[in-house]
Amino acid sequence: MSIDPKKLESIITQISGIIAARVVSDTDGLKEIHVVADSAKNPKQIVRDVETAILASTGLRIDRKIVSVAQLNQEYQQVDDYKLESIKAEEIGKNLKVTVTVKHDDEIYEGSSEGPKTSLQKLRIAASAALKAVDELSSNVFSVDDVRIINLAGKDFVICHVTKLANDREKSIIGSAEIERDVLFAAANAALDAWKRA
Repeated sequence: MSIDPKKLESIITQISGIIAARVVSDTDGLKEIHVVADSAKNPKQIVRDVETAILASTGLRIDRKIVSVAQLNQEYQQVDDYKLESIKAEEIGKNLKVTVTVKHDDEIYEGSSEGPKTSLQKLRIAASAALKAVDELSSNVFSVDDVRIINLAGKDFVICHVTKLANDREKSIIGSAEIERDVLFAAANAALDAWKRA
C-alpha cells in the first residue's frame, strides 16, 4: 500500500488539540510521525487518537512506537504572566468607579467598572474592572456573580465566583486572593485568578 505523507499529515492535524504534524516515510513504509499538540490531553491519548484516525481514514495500522509527541503549554504560561499592576478607586456621587491595570511583559491593559458604593458592590466593581481589563484577550464572555470575604487559618481572603460563557456553554470558576494591601486590590486579584483558571 502506497503511503502519502502529506495526506496523513492532513488527517492528523484535524484531530482536536493537534497543532502540527510531520510524517516521515521511505520505500519500506512509515518511519516516524512527529506531532505537536496542546496540553489538553495526555500524550498516550494523543498517540491513540493518531492511530485511530489513520486506521479509520486509510485502513492503515501503524506502530504506536513511531509516534512522538511534543506538547506546548504556552497558554498557561502566558496567562500566569498577567499581573495586577495597580488599582484606583474614585467616588462619583453615590457610585464608586474602579480602574484596574493589568501588566503582561511590556503591555498594559486597563479596565473600569462603576456601581453603588455599598460594601458588597465595591468588591464586585473591583472584580468586574479586572475582567474588563483582560476582556480583549479572549472571545469568551466572563461575568462576576458573587464576591465574598472569608477567613481561613486566621487570614482573610476574597473569594470570587466568575461565570465563563464559551460556545453557548457556561462554566463556573472560583478565584481567590489573600487580603494583603486592601480589599479592593484583593477582589480584583481574585477575579484575575478566576480568569487565569478558565
